[in-house]
Amino acid sequence: MNDRLDSLLTQLRDQDLDRELGAVEYDVHRRIAHERSARAGLAPARMAAVGIALVLGTGVGGLTAASAVAAPKPSIFATADALAPSTLLEGRR
Repeated sequence: MNDRLDSLLTQLRDQDLDRELGAVEYDVHRRIAHERSARAGLAPARMAAVGIALVLGTGVGGLTAASAVAAPKPSIFATADALAPSTLLEGRR
């Protein structure tokens, strides 16, 4: 197996390059700049989405907290007095 791999690597080394490697760095920097400019165009939409999510989350959280504070505390006798056996046995009046 090693001999086969060595022969393949030797063949690869002896082949000519299929592209110029001098411009690789320039191409990488150009693609990075292109990606950054594409992302910069989406910045206002991202900020708007974050703002909407923040306002919505704060509003819903505030309303939930307010309703939890305003709700009366449950009592054992107050919640199910209509289902008490005495009222069920007597029937509806």
